Amino acid sequence: MTVLVLLNAGAGSIKGADSGDLEKRLRNGFQARGIETEVRLAEGREIAEMARKFAVSKSPGKKSRTLVVGGGDGTLGSVASAITGTNVVIGVLPLGTLNHFARDIGLPNDLEAAMDVIAAGHAQKIDVAEVNGRAFLNNSSIGIYPFLVAERSAEQRRRGVGKLAALGPALVLALKASSWQTVRISIDDKAREQRTLCVFVGNNFYDLSKLGHRCSLTSGKLCVYVVKQQSWLGLALLPLKVAFGLIDPVHDVELFRVQSLEIRARRRHMRIAMDGETVEATTPLHYRIRPGALRVLAPVLTKAAPPSS
Repeated sequence: MTVLVLLNAGAGSIKGADSGDLEKRLRNGFQARGIETEVRLAEGREIAEMARKFAVSKSPGKKSRTLVVGGGDGTLGSVASAITGTNVVIGVLPLGTLNHFARDIGLPNDLEAAMDVIAAGHAQKIDVAEVNGRAFLNNSSIGIYPFLVAERSAEQRRRGVGKLAALGPALVLALKASSWQTVRISIDDKAREQRTLCVFVGNNFYDLSKLGHRCSLTSGKLCVYVVKQQSWLGLALLPLKVAFGLIDPVHDVELFRVQSLEIRARRRHMRIAMDGETVEATTPLHYRIRPGALRVLAPVLTKAAPPSS
Protein backbone atom coordinates (compact mmCIF):
# COMPACT_ATOMS: atom_id res chain seq x y z
CA MET A 1 0.00 0.00 0.00
CA THR A 2 1.20 3.50 -0.83
CA VAL A 3 1.14 6.15 1.90
CA LEU A 4 0.16 9.70 0.97
CA VAL A 5 2.58 12.40 2.16
CA LEU A 6 1.33 16.00 2.07
CA LEU A 7 3.89 18.81 2.36
CA ASN A 8 3.02 22.45 2.99
CA ALA A 9 5.08 24.46 0.52
CA GLY A 10 4.95 27.48 2.84
CA ALA A 11 6.15 25.69 5.97
CA GLY A 12 9.16 27.16 7.75
CA SER A 13 11.61 24.37 6.87
CA ILE A 14 10.36 23.98 3.29
CA LYS A 15 9.88 27.54 2.07
CA GLY A 16 12.92 28.66 0.08
CA ALA A 17 14.50 25.19 0.13
CA ASP A 18 14.87 22.79 -2.78
CA SER A 19 11.54 20.96 -2.60
CA GLY A 20 12.72 18.43 -5.18
CA ASP A 21 15.56 17.33 -2.92
CA LEU A 22 13.19 17.06 0.04
CA GLU A 23 10.67 14.96 -1.89
CA LYS A 24 13.45 12.64 -3.08
CA ARG A 25 14.82 12.32 0.45
CA LEU A 26 11.40 11.40 1.80
CA ARG A 27 10.66 8.87 -0.94
CA ASN A 28 14.03 7.18 -0.50
CA GLY A 29 13.88 7.39 3.29
CA PHE A 30 10.46 5.80 3.57
CA GLN A 31 11.30 3.20 0.91
CA ALA A 32 14.35 2.17 2.95
CA ARG A 33 11.94 1.62 5.84
CA GLY A 34 9.63 -0.54 3.72
CA ILE A 35 7.04 2.14 2.90
CA GLU A 36 6.09 3.29 -0.59
CA THR A 37 4.92 6.91 -0.73
CA GLU A 38 3.15 9.40 -2.93
CA VAL A 39 4.55 12.83 -2.06
CA ARG A 40 2.54 15.94 -2.88
CA LEU A 41 3.63 19.55 -2.36
CA ALA A 42 0.79 22.05 -1.94
CA GLU A 43 -0.12 25.38 -0.37
CA GLY A 44 -1.51 25.44 3.17
CA ARG A 45 -5.15 25.95 2.22
CA GLU A 46 -4.98 23.11 -0.30
CA ILE A 47 -3.55 20.70 2.28
CA ALA A 48 -6.73 20.67 4.38
CA GLU A 49 -8.93 19.96 1.35
CA MET A 50 -6.62 17.18 0.18
CA ALA A 51 -6.74 15.65 3.66
CA ARG A 52 -10.54 15.89 3.69
CA LYS A 53 -10.80 14.08 0.35
CA PHE A 54 -8.41 11.42 1.59
CA ALA A 55 -10.50 10.91 4.74
CA VAL A 56 -13.76 10.35 2.84
CA SER A 57 -12.27 8.23 0.06
CA LYS A 58 -13.21 4.57 0.04
CA SER A 59 -11.01 2.02 1.74
CA PRO A 60 -11.42 -1.74 2.19
CA GLY A 61 -13.33 -2.54 5.37
CA LYS A 62 -12.71 -0.44 8.45
CA LYS A 63 -8.95 -0.72 8.32
CA SER A 64 -7.14 2.43 9.40
CA ARG A 65 -5.12 4.39 6.88
CA THR A 66 -2.05 6.55 7.40
CA LEU A 67 -1.70 10.12 6.17
CA VAL A 68 1.69 11.77 6.64
CA VAL A 69 1.78 15.56 6.92
CA GLY A 70 4.84 17.79 6.74
CA GLY A 71 4.44 21.31 8.05
CA GLY A 72 3.98 23.39 11.17
CA ASP A 73 1.32 23.66 13.83
CA GLY A 74 -1.16 25.56 11.66
CA THR A 75 -0.92 22.94 8.92
CA LEU A 76 -1.46 20.09 11.37
CA GLY A 77 -4.42 21.87 12.95
CA SER A 78 -6.16 22.31 9.61
CA VAL A 79 -5.57 18.64 8.76
CA ALA A 80 -6.94 17.63 12.17
CA SER A 81 -10.17 19.47 11.34
CA ALA A 82 -10.46 17.36 8.20
CA ILE A 83 -9.72 13.91 9.64
CA THR A 84 -10.81 13.98 13.30
CA GLY A 85 -13.22 11.15 14.00
CA THR A 86 -12.31 9.18 10.86
CA ASN A 87 -10.24 6.02 10.44
CA VAL A 88 -7.20 8.06 9.37
CA VAL A 89 -4.02 7.93 11.46
CA ILE A 90 -1.74 10.94 11.08
CA GLY A 91 2.05 10.80 10.87
CA VAL A 92 3.93 14.04 11.51
CA LEU A 93 7.02 15.42 9.80
CA PRO A 94 8.20 18.44 11.88
CA LEU A 95 8.85 20.88 9.05
CA GLY A 96 7.43 24.07 10.57
CA THR A 97 9.27 26.82 12.41
CA LEU A 98 8.40 26.03 16.04
CA ASN A 99 6.76 22.58 15.86
CA HIS A 100 5.05 22.79 19.27
CA PHE A 101 2.70 19.86 18.63
CA ALA A 102 5.50 17.59 17.43
CA ARG A 103 7.47 18.42 20.58
CA ASP A 104 4.53 17.68 22.86
CA ILE A 105 3.94 14.20 21.41
CA GLY A 106 7.63 13.45 21.94
CA LEU A 107 8.60 13.57 18.27
CA PRO A 108 12.29 14.31 17.59
CA ASN A 109 12.92 17.50 15.63
CA ASP A 110 14.80 15.51 13.02
CA LEU A 111 13.47 14.23 9.72
CA GLU A 112 15.17 10.82 9.82
CA ALA A 113 14.02 10.18 13.39
CA ALA A 114 10.48 11.28 12.49
CA MET A 115 10.42 8.78 9.62
CA ASP A 116 11.54 6.09 12.06
CA VAL A 117 8.57 6.91 14.31
CA ILE A 118 6.13 6.77 11.40
CA ALA A 119 7.57 3.48 10.16
CA ALA A 120 7.26 1.97 13.66
CA GLY A 121 3.50 2.50 13.39
CA HIS A 122 2.68 3.03 17.07
CA ALA A 123 -0.64 4.91 17.02
CA GLN A 124 -2.18 6.51 20.07
CA LYS A 125 -5.38 8.44 20.61
CA ILE A 126 -5.09 12.07 21.66
CA ASP A 127 -7.58 14.80 22.48
CA VAL A 128 -8.65 17.43 19.97
CA ALA A 129 -10.04 20.84 20.96
CA GLU A 130 -12.61 22.77 18.94
CA VAL A 131 -13.94 26.29 18.69
CA ASN A 132 -17.22 26.66 16.79
CA GLY A 133 -16.64 23.24 15.25
CA ARG A 134 -13.12 23.94 13.98
CA ALA A 135 -10.35 21.78 15.45
CA PHE A 136 -7.08 22.90 16.96
CA LEU A 137 -4.30 20.78 18.42
CA ASN A 138 -2.42 23.29 20.55
CA ASN A 139 -4.31 26.38 21.64
CA SER A 140 -6.65 29.20 20.74
CA SER A 141 -6.92 32.69 22.20
CA ILE A 142 -8.65 36.04 22.02
CA GLY A 143 -7.29 39.47 22.80
CA ILE A 144 -3.70 40.60 22.33
CA TYR A 145 -2.27 37.32 21.03
CA PRO A 146 -4.27 37.24 17.77
CA PHE A 147 -3.00 40.78 17.11
CA LEU A 148 0.55 39.59 17.76
CA VAL A 149 0.18 36.66 15.35
CA ALA A 150 -1.30 38.89 12.63
CA GLU A 151 1.43 41.52 13.01
CA ARG A 152 4.13 38.84 13.03
CA SER A 153 2.83 37.45 9.73
CA ALA A 154 2.72 40.96 8.27
CA GLU A 155 6.31 41.61 9.39
CA GLN A 156 7.42 38.34 7.80
CA ARG A 157 5.90 39.40 4.49
CA ARG A 158 7.27 42.95 4.67
CA ARG A 159 10.81 42.05 5.70
CA GLY A 160 11.15 38.54 4.30
CA VAL A 161 12.24 37.10 7.66
CA GLY A 162 11.21 34.16 9.81
CA LYS A 163 8.79 34.07 12.73
CA LEU A 164 11.40 34.60 15.44
CA ALA A 165 12.99 37.61 13.73
CA ALA A 166 9.57 39.19 13.21
CA LEU A 167 8.44 38.67 16.80
CA GLY A 168 10.00 41.77 18.39
CA PRO A 169 8.59 44.38 15.98
CA ALA A 170 5.26 42.54 15.93
CA LEU A 171 5.00 42.69 19.73
CA VAL A 172 5.44 46.47 19.71
CA LEU A 173 2.71 46.88 17.08
CA ALA A 174 0.38 44.45 18.87
CA LEU A 175 0.73 46.36 22.14
CA LYS A 176 -0.23 49.57 20.35
CA ALA A 177 -3.25 47.98 18.65
CA SER A 178 -4.61 46.00 21.60
CA SER A 179 -6.86 47.08 24.45
CA TRP A 180 -8.81 45.49 27.29
CA GLN A 181 -12.24 44.18 26.41
CA THR A 182 -15.14 42.92 28.48
CA VAL A 183 -16.26 39.38 27.69
CA ARG A 184 -18.82 37.07 29.25
CA ILE A 185 -17.36 33.66 30.07
CA SER A 186 -19.68 30.74 30.82
CA ILE A 187 -18.24 27.65 32.51
CA ASP A 188 -20.36 24.84 33.97
CA ASP A 189 -23.53 26.92 33.54
CA LYS A 190 -22.01 29.76 35.56
CA ALA A 191 -21.47 33.04 33.70
CA ARG A 192 -19.19 35.92 34.64
CA GLU A 193 -18.08 39.15 33.02
CA GLN A 194 -14.37 39.82 32.87
CA ARG A 195 -12.37 42.77 31.59
CA THR A 196 -9.31 41.15 30.06
CA LEU A 197 -6.49 41.59 27.61
CA CYS A 198 -6.34 37.90 26.75
CA VAL A 199 -8.15 34.60 27.22
CA PHE A 200 -6.07 31.53 26.35
CA VAL A 201 -7.67 28.12 25.73
CA GLY A 202 -5.32 25.15 25.53
CA ASN A 203 -5.88 21.57 24.41
CA ASN A 204 -4.88 19.97 27.75
CA PHE A 205 -2.82 21.61 30.49
CA TYR A 206 -0.12 24.16 29.64
CA ASP A 207 2.57 24.69 32.28
CA LEU A 208 3.49 28.39 32.06
CA SER A 209 6.58 27.87 34.21
CA LYS A 210 7.93 25.50 31.54
CA LEU A 211 7.31 27.82 28.59
CA GLY A 212 3.97 26.26 27.76
CA HIS A 213 5.01 22.61 27.76
CA ARG A 214 2.26 19.96 27.95
CA CYS A 215 2.86 16.69 29.76
CA SER A 216 -0.38 15.14 28.48
CA LEU A 217 -2.69 15.22 25.49
CA THR A 218 -5.15 12.75 26.98
CA SER A 219 -6.66 14.42 30.06
CA GLY A 220 -9.96 15.26 28.37
CA LYS A 221 -9.81 18.82 29.69
CA LEU A 222 -9.29 22.28 28.25
CA CYS A 223 -6.84 24.57 30.02
CA VAL A 224 -8.25 28.11 30.25
CA TYR A 225 -6.09 31.03 31.37
CA VAL A 226 -7.90 34.35 31.89
CA VAL A 227 -5.59 37.37 32.21
CA LYS A 228 -6.97 39.56 35.00
CA GLN A 229 -4.21 42.16 35.28
CA GLN A 230 -5.59 45.63 34.59
CA SER A 231 -2.37 47.62 34.06
CA TRP A 232 0.55 47.56 31.65
CA LEU A 233 3.00 47.50 34.58
CA GLY A 234 1.27 44.47 36.03
CA LEU A 235 1.42 42.74 32.67
CA ALA A 236 5.12 43.52 32.32
CA LEU A 237 5.76 41.83 35.67
CA LEU A 238 3.84 38.66 34.79
CA PRO A 239 6.82 36.78 33.26
CA LEU A 240 8.80 37.31 36.47
CA LYS A 241 5.87 36.16 38.59
CA VAL A 242 5.50 33.05 36.45
CA ALA A 243 9.22 32.28 36.73
CA PHE A 244 9.14 32.51 40.54
CA GLY A 245 5.75 30.89 41.06
CA LEU A 246 4.16 34.08 42.36
CA ILE A 247 1.07 34.25 40.15
CA ASP A 248 -1.96 35.61 42.00
CA PRO A 249 -5.20 34.04 40.64
CA VAL A 250 -7.22 36.99 41.94
CA HIS A 251 -5.25 39.79 40.29
CA ASP A 252 -2.95 38.20 37.69
CA VAL A 253 -4.10 35.08 35.83
CA GLU A 254 -6.86 32.63 36.72
CA LEU A 255 -6.79 29.00 35.58
CA PHE A 256 -9.76 26.75 34.80
CA ARG A 257 -9.70 23.12 33.63
CA VAL A 258 -12.98 22.30 31.91
CA GLN A 259 -14.54 20.25 29.14
CA SER A 260 -16.29 23.18 27.49
CA LEU A 261 -16.88 26.91 27.76
CA GLU A 262 -18.57 29.78 25.96
CA ILE A 263 -17.23 33.28 25.40
CA ARG A 264 -19.54 36.13 24.45
CA ALA A 265 -18.40 39.57 23.35
CA ARG A 266 -20.03 42.80 22.32
CA ARG A 267 -18.81 42.35 18.77
CA ARG A 268 -20.47 39.92 16.39
CA HIS A 269 -17.17 38.97 14.78
CA MET A 270 -13.83 38.54 16.50
CA ARG A 271 -10.30 37.77 15.40
CA ILE A 272 -8.99 34.72 17.23
CA ALA A 273 -5.73 32.78 17.13
CA MET A 274 -5.62 29.04 16.49
CA ASP A 275 -2.38 27.05 16.44
CA GLY A 276 -0.30 30.10 15.52
CA GLU A 277 -2.62 31.46 12.83
CA THR A 278 -5.53 33.91 12.92
CA VAL A 279 -9.11 33.52 11.72
CA GLU A 280 -12.27 35.60 11.93
CA ALA A 281 -14.85 33.89 14.13
CA THR A 282 -18.49 34.59 14.89
CA THR A 283 -19.44 35.06 18.53
CA PRO A 284 -20.37 33.49 20.81
CA LEU A 285 -17.32 31.25 20.78
CA HIS A 286 -18.12 27.68 21.78
CA TYR A 287 -15.06 25.74 22.94
CA ARG A 288 -15.07 22.02 23.71
CA ILE A 289 -12.69 19.10 23.90
CA ARG A 290 -13.11 15.77 22.09
CA PRO A 291 -11.24 13.12 24.10
CA GLY A 292 -9.26 10.62 22.02
CA ALA A 293 -10.71 11.91 18.75
CA LEU A 294 -7.46 11.81 16.74
CA ARG A 295 -4.99 9.00 16.22
CA VAL A 296 -1.38 10.00 15.76
CA LEU A 297 1.86 8.08 15.28
CA ALA A 298 4.06 8.98 18.25
CA PRO A 299 7.20 7.54 19.87
CA VAL A 300 5.99 7.39 23.48
CA LEU A 301 2.74 7.27 25.40
CA THR A 302 1.59 10.64 26.70
CA LYS A 303 1.88 10.98 30.46
CA ALA A 304 -0.96 11.42 32.90
CA ALA A 305 -2.33 14.92 33.37
CA PRO A 306 -1.29 16.96 36.41
CA PRO A 307 -3.75 17.35 39.29
CA SER A 308 -6.57 19.84 38.79
CA SER A 309 -5.83 23.36 39.93
